[in-house]
Amino acid sequence: MVISAVDRERLGSGYLPIWVLNEHRARWRFASALVHGKVCVDCACGVGYGTELFARAGAAHVHAIDLSDDAVEATRARCKGLTNVTILQGSATSLPLPPASVDLFVSFETIEHIDADRDFLAEVARVLSPAGTFVCSTPNRAVTMPGKSIADKPWNPFHIREYDEGEFMSLLGEYFEELRLLGQNPQPGWRVKMLSALGKLAPGHIGGRINSALKVPRFLYDRESHHDVCAPPAGGCCEYLVAVCGKRRN
Repeated sequence: MVISAVDRERLGSGYLPIWVLNEHRARWRFASALVHGKVCVDCACGVGYGTELFARAGAAHVHAIDLSDDAVEATRARCKGLTNVTILQGSATSLPLPPASVDLFVSFETIEHIDADRDFLAEVARVLSPAGTFVCSTPNRAVTMPGKSIADKPWNPFHIREYDEGEFMSLLGEYFEELRLLGQNPQPGWRVKMLSALGKLAPGHIGGRINSALKVPRFLYDRESHHDVCAPPAGGCCEYLVAVCGKRRN
């Protein structure tokens, strides 16, 4: 059995706080509004929650892909009977799909787990049609690792690296001409700046720990709608970066 970092952290692999579940659900709901009539990829599909939602939302076809064999088995069980779903085991940097065969490529909370991030994006661009759309998300280091650089090891042990807004958009811009930045969990600028200053001065990941501690009251009231994908706030930023990319570069 292949157990990847994505697999150990994915939804369905064990206990996750309610707000993490709702963050995932809000991302899938956002993407499901884009799938109708399209050939889609759900990359790093996990146990298939997003795959099932996309299939039932009217996708022409969904290719669900994951490196883990137990994730593939779980997705097959969840999507049993759905005729517009194909479940494949494969690597995000070597996709089992022909060139220009996909209209919509969805991959949430994946790129931060991949050593060769550019190889991954090159594969996304390869399988997308010229008019295809890539929708992806990743944590915003300015919130999850305030005061730290891209070279610093993330506090989350399953992540290779975490990007800030500029780094993420610059990287995506190497492969796509059209970029739209959205996000989840808007943060006021003053708090981001305060935690960044603290993170630069203090050893370890004190800023990230404080950010996580501030979520504890959410056990009492968190809802999926609290994590809707939205435009970044004026003067602030979002905890999760969600990018909608189009017009792949040749």
